[in-house]
Amino acid sequence: MEHTRTIRRIAWALLLAVVALTALYHLRWLPVARGDLDPALFSRGIATPLLLWLNGYLATFFNFQYLGVMGALCLVPLIAGIFIWKRLEPWQRGGLAFVWLAVAVIGVFGGFNYRYALTLQPLFTVAGFALAWRIFEGRERSGYIAAMATVCFFSTVLAMEHRQRTWHAEPTFSSPDTKPGTLKERLDQGPQDLDGMLKANGVAPTDTVLVNNLPIWYYVTQRPGVYYWCGSDQLFLADGKPFLFRGRDEEQVDHYLVDSLHCRYIFSTEEYNGYQRAFQDFLDRRTDLLYTDAHGHTLHRVKDTFNR
Repeated sequence: MEHTRTIRRIAWALLLAVVALTALYHLRWLPVARGDLDPALFSRGIATPLLLWLNGYLATFFNFQYLGVMGALCLVPLIAGIFIWKRLEPWQRGGLAFVWLAVAVIGVFGGFNYRYALTLQPLFTVAGFALAWRIFEGRERSGYIAAMATVCFFSTVLAMEHRQRTWHAEPTFSSPDTKPGTLKERLDQGPQDLDGMLKANGVAPTDTVLVNNLPIWYYVTQRPGVYYWCGSDQLFLADGKPFLFRGRDEEQVDHYLVDSLHCRYIFSTEEYNGYQRAFQDFLDRRTDLLYTDAHGHTLHRVKDTFNR
Protein backbone atom coordinates (compact mmCIF):
# COMPACT_ATOMS: atom_id res chain seq x y z
CA MET A 1 0.00 0.00 0.00
CA GLU A 2 2.81 2.42 0.87
CA HIS A 3 4.53 1.51 -2.40
CA THR A 4 1.39 2.46 -4.34
CA ARG A 5 1.10 5.79 -2.52
CA THR A 6 4.74 6.56 -3.34
CA ILE A 7 4.13 5.90 -7.03
CA ARG A 8 1.09 8.17 -6.97
CA ARG A 9 3.07 10.97 -5.30
CA ILE A 10 5.76 10.62 -7.97
CA ALA A 11 3.09 10.84 -10.68
CA TRP A 12 1.68 14.06 -9.21
CA ALA A 13 5.18 15.50 -8.75
CA LEU A 14 5.99 14.67 -12.37
CA LEU A 15 2.85 16.43 -13.56
CA LEU A 16 3.75 19.59 -11.61
CA ALA A 17 7.32 19.44 -12.90
CA VAL A 18 6.06 19.26 -16.49
CA VAL A 19 3.85 22.31 -15.88
CA ALA A 20 6.86 24.29 -14.69
CA LEU A 21 9.04 22.99 -17.51
CA THR A 22 6.62 23.84 -20.30
CA ALA A 23 6.12 27.33 -18.84
CA LEU A 24 9.89 27.94 -18.76
CA TYR A 25 10.21 26.50 -22.25
CA HIS A 26 7.65 28.77 -23.89
CA LEU A 27 8.14 31.91 -21.82
CA ARG A 28 11.92 31.97 -21.28
CA TRP A 29 13.90 29.49 -23.36
CA LEU A 30 12.16 29.70 -26.74
CA PRO A 31 13.15 32.95 -28.50
CA VAL A 32 10.54 35.02 -30.31
CA ALA A 33 12.93 37.07 -32.46
CA ARG A 34 15.74 35.70 -34.61
CA GLY A 35 18.26 38.44 -33.90
CA ASP A 36 21.75 37.13 -34.59
CA LEU A 37 20.65 33.47 -34.51
CA ASP A 38 21.09 31.29 -37.58
CA PRO A 39 17.84 31.59 -39.64
CA ALA A 40 17.59 27.87 -40.43
CA LEU A 41 18.30 26.80 -36.85
CA PHE A 42 15.90 29.44 -35.51
CA SER A 43 13.08 28.20 -37.72
CA ARG A 44 13.65 24.63 -36.49
CA GLY A 45 13.81 25.72 -32.85
CA ILE A 46 17.38 24.51 -32.28
CA ALA A 47 19.30 27.80 -32.47
CA THR A 48 20.71 27.68 -28.91
CA PRO A 49 22.66 24.88 -27.17
CA LEU A 50 19.76 24.25 -24.76
CA LEU A 51 17.19 24.10 -27.54
CA LEU A 52 19.46 21.83 -29.58
CA TRP A 53 18.94 19.26 -26.82
CA LEU A 54 15.29 19.98 -26.01
CA ASN A 55 14.05 20.32 -29.60
CA GLY A 56 16.79 18.23 -31.22
CA TYR A 57 18.35 15.22 -29.53
CA LEU A 58 15.58 14.91 -26.91
CA ALA A 59 12.74 16.29 -29.02
CA THR A 60 10.69 13.14 -28.53
CA PHE A 61 10.18 14.16 -24.91
CA PHE A 62 10.70 17.92 -24.72
CA ASN A 63 9.63 19.60 -27.97
CA PHE A 64 6.63 21.21 -26.29
CA GLN A 65 6.24 23.66 -29.16
CA TYR A 66 4.90 21.03 -31.55
CA LEU A 67 4.58 17.75 -29.64
CA GLY A 68 2.96 18.70 -26.35
CA VAL A 69 3.72 17.15 -22.97
CA MET A 70 2.77 13.47 -23.26
CA GLY A 71 6.33 12.43 -24.13
CA ALA A 72 7.67 14.16 -21.00
CA LEU A 73 4.99 12.52 -18.84
CA CYS A 74 6.06 9.11 -20.11
CA LEU A 75 9.78 9.71 -19.57
CA VAL A 76 9.89 8.61 -15.91
CA PRO A 77 8.02 5.32 -16.55
CA LEU A 78 10.34 4.64 -19.49
CA ILE A 79 13.40 5.20 -17.30
CA ALA A 80 11.91 3.15 -14.48
CA GLY A 81 11.32 0.30 -16.91
CA ILE A 82 15.08 0.00 -17.42
CA PHE A 83 15.64 -0.55 -13.69
CA ILE A 84 12.90 -3.17 -13.36
CA TRP A 85 13.74 -4.86 -16.64
CA LYS A 86 13.81 -8.37 -15.18
CA ARG A 87 10.36 -7.98 -13.66
CA LEU A 88 8.73 -7.02 -16.95
CA GLU A 89 6.78 -9.35 -19.20
CA PRO A 90 8.44 -10.27 -22.53
CA TRP A 91 6.04 -8.06 -24.49
CA GLN A 92 6.76 -5.17 -22.14
CA ARG A 93 10.51 -5.59 -22.65
CA GLY A 94 10.01 -5.63 -26.40
CA GLY A 95 7.90 -2.46 -26.28
CA LEU A 96 10.38 -0.69 -24.01
CA ALA A 97 13.34 -1.66 -26.22
CA PHE A 98 11.47 -0.47 -29.32
CA VAL A 99 10.69 2.94 -27.80
CA TRP A 100 14.24 3.60 -26.62
CA LEU A 101 15.67 2.47 -29.96
CA ALA A 102 13.26 4.77 -31.79
CA VAL A 103 14.14 7.67 -29.47
CA ALA A 104 17.85 7.11 -30.16
CA VAL A 105 17.43 6.93 -33.94
CA ILE A 106 15.16 10.00 -34.05
CA GLY A 107 17.43 11.98 -31.74
CA VAL A 108 20.61 11.26 -33.67
CA PHE A 109 19.33 11.33 -37.26
CA GLY A 110 16.06 13.25 -37.25
CA GLY A 111 16.02 15.45 -34.18
CA PHE A 112 16.16 18.61 -36.30
CA ASN A 113 12.65 17.86 -37.60
CA TYR A 114 9.80 17.40 -35.11
CA ARG A 115 7.78 15.31 -37.58
CA TYR A 116 9.94 12.26 -36.89
CA ALA A 117 9.36 12.47 -33.14
CA LEU A 118 5.66 12.99 -33.84
CA THR A 119 5.40 9.33 -34.89
CA LEU A 120 5.72 8.27 -31.23
CA GLN A 121 3.10 10.67 -29.87
CA PRO A 122 0.07 8.35 -30.36
CA LEU A 123 1.94 5.67 -28.41
CA PHE A 124 2.84 8.10 -25.62
CA THR A 125 -0.70 9.43 -25.43
CA VAL A 126 -2.23 5.96 -25.05
CA ALA A 127 0.49 4.81 -22.66
CA GLY A 128 0.25 7.95 -20.50
CA PHE A 129 -3.49 7.66 -19.94
CA ALA A 130 -3.30 3.86 -19.55
CA LEU A 131 -0.66 4.23 -16.82
CA ALA A 132 -2.77 6.84 -15.05
CA TRP A 133 -5.75 4.50 -15.17
CA ARG A 134 -3.69 1.68 -13.65
CA ILE A 135 -1.93 3.71 -10.95
CA PHE A 136 -4.92 5.63 -9.59
CA GLU A 137 -8.36 4.60 -8.41
CA GLY A 138 -11.73 6.27 -7.88
CA ARG A 139 -11.89 10.05 -7.68
CA GLU A 140 -8.13 10.45 -7.66
CA ARG A 141 -7.97 8.64 -11.00
CA SER A 142 -10.53 11.00 -12.50
CA GLY A 143 -8.72 13.98 -11.01
CA TYR A 144 -5.32 12.95 -12.35
CA ILE A 145 -6.62 12.25 -15.84
CA ALA A 146 -8.41 15.61 -15.84
CA ALA A 147 -5.18 17.25 -14.66
CA MET A 148 -3.24 15.58 -17.48
CA ALA A 149 -5.72 16.89 -20.04
CA THR A 150 -5.50 20.37 -18.50
CA VAL A 151 -1.70 20.36 -18.70
CA CYS A 152 -1.90 19.32 -22.38
CA PHE A 153 -4.29 22.21 -23.02
CA PHE A 154 -2.04 24.59 -21.06
CA SER A 155 0.97 23.66 -23.19
CA THR A 156 -1.02 24.12 -26.41
CA VAL A 157 -2.17 27.59 -25.34
CA LEU A 158 1.41 28.59 -24.52
CA ALA A 159 2.61 27.31 -27.92
CA MET A 160 -0.06 29.32 -29.76
CA GLU A 161 0.69 32.41 -27.68
CA HIS A 162 4.40 32.05 -28.49
CA ARG A 163 3.63 31.93 -32.22
CA GLN A 164 1.63 35.13 -31.88
CA ARG A 165 4.58 36.85 -30.17
CA THR A 166 6.94 35.55 -32.85
CA TRP A 167 4.63 36.81 -35.58
CA HIS A 168 4.75 40.31 -34.10
CA ALA A 169 8.54 40.17 -33.69
CA GLU A 170 9.39 38.58 -37.07
CA PRO A 171 7.54 40.07 -40.08
CA THR A 172 8.24 37.04 -42.31
CA PHE A 173 7.00 34.47 -39.76
CA SER A 174 3.62 32.93 -40.42
CA SER A 175 1.56 29.94 -39.35
CA PRO A 176 -2.12 29.04 -39.82
CA ASP A 177 -3.05 30.52 -36.43
CA THR A 178 -1.38 33.90 -37.12
CA LYS A 179 -2.70 34.53 -40.62
CA PRO A 180 -5.90 36.50 -41.28
CA GLY A 181 -8.90 35.07 -43.09
CA THR A 182 -10.96 31.90 -42.91
CA LEU A 183 -9.47 28.55 -41.87
CA LYS A 184 -9.41 27.44 -45.52
CA GLU A 185 -7.59 30.61 -46.52
CA ARG A 186 -5.11 30.27 -43.66
CA LEU A 187 -4.28 26.66 -44.51
CA ASP A 188 -3.94 27.43 -48.21
CA GLN A 189 -0.30 27.88 -49.20
CA GLY A 190 -0.99 29.19 -52.72
CA PRO A 191 -0.35 30.65 -55.15
CA GLN A 192 -3.80 29.80 -56.48
CA ASP A 193 -2.83 29.84 -60.17
CA LEU A 194 0.90 29.22 -60.43
CA ASP A 195 0.90 28.75 -64.20
CA GLY A 196 -1.15 31.90 -64.65
CA MET A 197 1.21 33.88 -62.43
CA LEU A 198 4.26 32.65 -64.34
CA LYS A 199 2.68 33.41 -67.72
CA ALA A 200 1.64 36.89 -66.58
CA ASN A 201 5.24 37.63 -65.61
CA GLY A 202 6.75 36.52 -68.91
CA VAL A 203 7.98 33.05 -67.92
CA ALA A 204 7.65 30.83 -70.99
CA PRO A 205 6.55 27.17 -70.56
CA THR A 206 10.06 26.08 -71.60
CA ASP A 207 11.92 28.40 -69.20
CA THR A 208 13.68 26.56 -66.37
CA VAL A 209 13.07 28.04 -62.92
CA LEU A 210 15.19 27.71 -59.78
CA VAL A 211 12.72 26.46 -57.15
CA ASN A 212 13.77 27.24 -53.58
CA ASN A 213 12.34 24.40 -51.47
CA LEU A 214 8.76 24.65 -52.72
CA PRO A 215 7.47 21.16 -53.65
CA ILE A 216 4.15 22.70 -54.75
CA TRP A 217 5.92 23.46 -58.04
CA TYR A 218 5.94 19.78 -58.98
CA TYR A 219 2.33 19.21 -57.90
CA VAL A 220 0.65 21.95 -59.91
CA THR A 221 2.84 22.53 -62.96
CA GLN A 222 4.71 20.53 -65.59
CA ARG A 223 7.20 23.33 -66.17
CA PRO A 224 10.93 22.53 -65.82
CA GLY A 225 12.45 23.43 -62.47
CA VAL A 226 15.77 22.97 -60.68
CA TYR A 227 15.18 22.16 -57.01
CA TYR A 228 17.32 24.12 -54.57
CA TRP A 229 17.43 24.73 -50.82
CA CYS A 230 19.19 27.91 -49.81
CA GLY A 231 19.31 26.81 -46.16
CA SER A 232 21.99 24.25 -47.01
CA ASP A 233 22.96 25.93 -50.32
CA GLN A 234 22.39 22.68 -52.22
CA LEU A 235 21.10 22.06 -55.71
CA PHE A 236 19.33 18.73 -56.22
CA LEU A 237 20.45 17.63 -59.66
CA ALA A 238 20.30 14.28 -61.41
CA ASP A 239 24.04 13.76 -60.96
CA GLY A 240 24.43 15.00 -57.39
CA LYS A 241 23.82 17.80 -54.88
CA PRO A 242 26.37 20.54 -55.58
CA PHE A 243 26.50 23.87 -53.77
CA LEU A 244 25.42 27.05 -55.51
CA PHE A 245 27.22 29.82 -53.61
CA ARG A 246 30.07 27.98 -51.92
CA GLY A 247 33.29 28.77 -53.78
CA ARG A 248 31.59 31.27 -56.11
CA ASP A 249 31.17 35.04 -56.05
CA GLU A 250 27.94 36.65 -57.24
CA GLU A 251 29.12 37.07 -60.82
CA GLN A 252 30.09 33.40 -61.01
CA VAL A 253 26.74 32.38 -59.52
CA ASP A 254 25.04 34.54 -62.13
CA HIS A 255 26.94 32.78 -64.92
CA TYR A 256 26.36 29.34 -63.43
CA LEU A 257 22.60 29.87 -63.12
CA VAL A 258 22.09 31.28 -66.60
CA ASP A 259 24.75 29.48 -68.65
CA SER A 260 24.94 26.06 -66.95
CA LEU A 261 21.54 25.57 -65.33
CA HIS A 262 19.67 27.77 -67.85
CA CYS A 263 17.74 29.40 -64.99
CA ARG A 264 16.80 33.05 -65.40
CA TYR A 265 13.95 32.90 -62.88
CA ILE A 266 13.87 32.08 -59.15
CA PHE A 267 10.69 31.00 -57.34
CA SER A 268 10.91 31.29 -53.56
CA THR A 269 9.29 32.91 -50.48
CA GLU A 270 10.19 35.96 -48.42
CA GLU A 271 10.76 33.71 -45.41
CA TYR A 272 13.07 31.28 -47.23
CA ASN A 273 15.00 34.08 -48.92
CA GLY A 274 16.43 35.07 -45.54
CA TYR A 275 17.73 31.62 -44.66
CA GLN A 276 21.07 32.38 -46.30
CA ARG A 277 22.60 35.83 -46.46
CA ALA A 278 24.42 35.19 -49.75
CA PHE A 279 21.16 34.10 -51.41
CA GLN A 280 19.28 37.16 -50.13
CA ASP A 281 22.09 39.48 -51.25
CA PHE A 282 22.11 37.86 -54.69
CA LEU A 283 18.36 38.42 -55.03
CA ASP A 284 18.71 42.04 -53.93
CA ARG A 285 21.65 42.92 -56.18
CA ARG A 286 21.50 40.60 -59.19
CA THR A 287 17.78 40.07 -59.82
CA ASP A 288 14.56 41.98 -60.38
CA LEU A 289 11.51 41.18 -58.24
CA LEU A 290 8.63 40.40 -60.59
CA TYR A 291 5.97 39.10 -58.23
CA THR A 292 5.03 38.65 -54.59
CA ASP A 293 1.71 37.55 -53.04
CA ALA A 294 -0.10 37.54 -49.72
CA HIS A 295 1.52 34.20 -48.82
CA GLY A 296 4.99 35.65 -49.33
CA HIS A 297 5.83 33.81 -52.57
CA THR A 298 8.35 35.64 -54.73
CA LEU A 299 9.41 35.42 -58.35
CA HIS A 300 12.73 37.00 -59.35
CA ARG A 301 14.41 37.31 -62.73
CA VAL A 302 18.19 37.33 -63.03
CA LYS A 303 19.35 40.61 -64.54
CA ASP A 304 20.90 40.19 -67.99
CA THR A 305 24.14 41.82 -66.88
CA PHE A 306 26.32 40.14 -69.46
CA ASN A 307 24.07 40.61 -72.51
CA ARG A 308 23.49 36.90 -72.96
